[in-house]
Amino acid sequence: MTPMRSLSLARLSGLLLLGALGCGLISSDITKVTFDLPTKHYTFSASQFSLPAGTPNQPIPCGPACVSPLVCDSNVCAAHVPLSVWNSVNLKMEVGVLSSVNSQTLADITLESMSYAVVNTSNIAIPPIELYLAPDGVKDPSDPRAQKFATVPMIPAGTNASGDVTKEPGADALFTMYGQNFGTPFNFIAATTVVVPTGTNPTGMVDITINGKIAAQL
Repeated sequence: MTPMRSLSLARLSGLLLLGALGCGLISSDITKVTFDLPTKHYTFSASQFSLPAGTPNQPIPCGPACVSPLVCDSNVCAAHVPLSVWNSVNLKMEVGVLSSVNSQTLADITLESMSYAVVNTSNIAIPPIELYLAPDGVKDPSDPRAQKFATVPMIPAGTNASGDVTKEPGADALFTMYGQNFGTPFNFIAATTVVVPTGTNPTGMVDITINGKIAAQL
């Protein structure tokens, strides 16, 4: 075969491939992969819900006896206990399909779904749990670099629950910002403020599992 004929065939093959792509005969997403968001667990123990030392063992009605750090809540003095835990996310290390990718960035990454499962064996209702994304090293949800991402709904005492998290309006763009540079770790932070009425002896624990599905363009 002459060089000229070989060149013509190569051009024809290229044109046919472009035509097939344009007509949708071949998917343009041949480099798209889907994988699980690395599962993250957050645990709160009832020992973290303790009332201030010296608080009487019986309910205290709202009034002069409600001195700081106790506050009036539903006509009873109560302690508002802020809680937060964090987990590091390292997509390159934790996701097998990404561990062999030489680049440290992706052309595109989207969080297709995100769900929660909560086991609350405590005798305390857990208010909505706020989830934050933050740069590696940021562990405090009050740090201005931590950005609210989603919310897990309130979990009544002694119950189990599961479902989809409620994402913030800019959650997808926020996750893309962190996930696109998949070689750089970042943090997931879970935070809430538990209300412990006086006269309550907290028992049990709360275990939260966060899962999700991710699509990426390699």
